[in-house]
Formats: sequence, structure tokens, C-alpha cells
Amino acid sequence: MRASWSLCGGLIAFAGITACNAVEQGANRSAAPSAQDLSILSNRAEAATTASPVMASRSMLDFMTMDVCVDAGDRAIPGLIPGDGRCGKRRNIRAGETPPYTLHNFGYPGTPCGTTGTIDKTNMPVTRDGVTRIVSTTIRRPGCSTRAAAADLGGDPTAQDGASIQWADDRYGFIMGSYSPVSLSAFQSSLCRDNPRSSRRFFRSWVIAPSPLPAAGDAGVGLFDGAMAKGASRTMMGSCPIRFRKALTTWTVQPFLFKSDRRMMAVVSSHFAQTAPDGLSPGNAMQMERTYWTAEFGISRWEKWTREDFSRKDGKDVATLAAQLVARGRCSAPDIAPVTYSPALQESGVRDANAYIRVLTNPRTGERHRWMMTLCEDYSNARLSDAGNRQVAPSTLASDLYWAP
Repeated sequence: MRASWSLCGGLIAFAGITACNAVEQGANRSAAPSAQDLSILSNRAEAATTASPVMASRSMLDFMTMDVCVDAGDRAIPGLIPGDGRCGKRRNIRAGETPPYTLHNFGYPGTPCGTTGTIDKTNMPVTRDGVTRIVSTTIRRPGCSTRAAAADLGGDPTAQDGASIQWADDRYGFIMGSYSPVSLSAFQSSLCRDNPRSSRRFFRSWVIAPSPLPAAGDAGVGLFDGAMAKGASRTMMGSCPIRFRKALTTWTVQPFLFKSDRRMMAVVSSHFAQTAPDGLSPGNAMQMERTYWTAEFGISRWEKWTREDFSRKDGKDVATLAAQLVARGRCSAPDIAPVTYSPALQESGVRDANAYIRVLTNPRTGERHRWMMTLCEDYSNARLSDAGNRQVAPSTLASDLYWAP
């Protein structure tokens, strides 16, 4: 993994694109993305990926948005999924188009819907009043889980649906907020102080990676301020959090083999809730969320990692939870190449039959911790749309305040 580092504006970046380069390259781009960014989302047409994936685009928006296969007239072809041998060209799906396929997780063995999984997912652009965002839906399949069945019996099949709202500006790609049956969460940054009534208050808090993206094989780390707020976003507009916490994000771009046996180039982004004082490693952080983003499908996998020595409030042993995850077989091994994110953070893997383990090392201090994967959803289970898919418009699952100019 190539590694050279520089410090610029509080961000450490490795090889390819430094933070300084990202700012310079973004200087001539619009600071407030609008409908013009649809050209980024819709004009790309490229050859289908092969067994040896290549990075055909450096746009983070391309890695947030699902692709469709297209004919010579740039029309989406029904019955094809990116990666199929007959998919000669593809582009990002456009706002308002009907996706010919949906993404699914992998079900538990013996569950009612089997390999189809419990959810349908799409990652699509939604435009309102000239402003575009990416909406990633999570639509529960009726009868496929006890939670979905309970919602159906209650007469409200949408009660278990959810979504996350994403975008990229001239410097970073980020998650703005999310909705699930558990809670509403909005991720606010210090940009709120200058934009209290604008959706820009949700920019660059939960950061995914720089935009433009680093080259394949590169990695980096950044420190970002944020404040997560629970509840409807409309209750937040006009006032800003008093305090913001620093959170560490790491990223790398490399090929990854998903549970579906699809090998795709992926942006692998890890979000730690804490950071060391130098901003170069997670310090005393005990939990981390990792997401995988592909040009073919958008967000394609989610993982939760816990440090081996973490004491859970419920008393459950981390190693036991990790072993249960492996036994269920719903996710492939999280095998990424060894990574150097910063002078104080390296990552490598450990082979273990009972757990998926990554080791984070601080070369400066020699501190070394084992992390175990305790939860995972792999969304690379792409299937052609059928009568079992509940058609829920992405625009109905997110507050219009995420589109506020």
C-alpha cells in the first residue's frame, strides 16, 4: 500500500491526493452543488467491470449511486445488472428512473425469504427544486423477518423502512443523516454556524472519503468535527449545537470480494467516534463502523467492529458475538490488503476460524489492538426487480430539509 503523507488544513492524506491537492482541485468547482451536478451523475458510460476491477472514476458521487446498463442510445436496459457479461456500457441511474434491479442483504439460513434476504435497497439520486441528494433506501420485505411481519400486521408496511441521505461537495463525500425505525439521526458539522437554515449544516460531519477520490491503492485519515442529533431534522433548523466532537475517519480504495462473489473496486471508509490527541489514530475508541462503496451499486456493505477488550453494558462477550457472526455466514471475510493510514495507524488482518479480526497498530508507540467484526450487512446481493419488491419512492423516506439551499 503506497504511503506518503502531508498535513494540510487539519487533514492527513496518503499518496495520490493530499488534502492540499483536494482543495486546489476543488477550487474551480461549485461550492454549492445543485442540479448541475446531475451531469456528474448521468453522463458517465463505461465498460462493465471484470474479474480484475479497475477504477474508472475518481468521483465520490459515482461510488454513492447505483449504475444501470445502457444501450447505444443511453437507455437503461431491463434485465441486466452491472457486472453481467452482456452489460457492455453502464452509467449512474438518473433521478426518476425505475431501477431494473434491487440490492439485498443475505438472509439467515432457514429464514422465510432464504437467500433473497430481508430487505430491498436502492441508491438513487433525488432532485428537489434543483438540488440533488443521494438517497439509500432500506425497504423491509414483507414476511421475511419478525419485525417486518409485525409492521404488516399493524397495517403499516412502511413502518420498518429507512433511508440515509448522502452527498459530496468539492472536498468530501459524506452522510448527512439517516432514518430508521429505531431513530432519526442528523449529522451536523461546524458549517452550521454559517448555514443554520441550509442543508449545508449537515455537510462534512460523517465523512466517507475525499472527493475527488484518492487513486486505487491509496489510503488516508481525516479529523472532522460533528454533533449527532436525534429526532426530526426540522426541529434543528435555525439553531446550532454548542459543542462539536472530533471524530476520526480513515479511507482506502482497493478491490474487495463481496459475499456475492463479485470483486469490485471499493472505497472502504471507517468512522471512529473518538480520536487520539494528535488526530492520527483512534486513540481509546472502542467501536467503529465501516462502509464499502462501489461504482456499480453505491453503498454495498456495512460492518460494525468492536475492540477485543471492550466491556459491553449488557455483559455480552465480544469474542462470542464475533463467533456468532461467522457462524451465520451472512458476510464474506473482510479481507483488505494491509493499510498504512498515517504515521500512527496501520491495519492488518489475522486468520482465525472463529472470528473476523483486524489489528490496528500505532508504529510510533507500539500500541496494538485486535478488533472483531460483530455485525455486518452485505448488500451486493443484486437481483432483478420482481413482484416481491415493494415499490417505495426514495423521496418519501427523507425530510425535504436535507435539500434546503
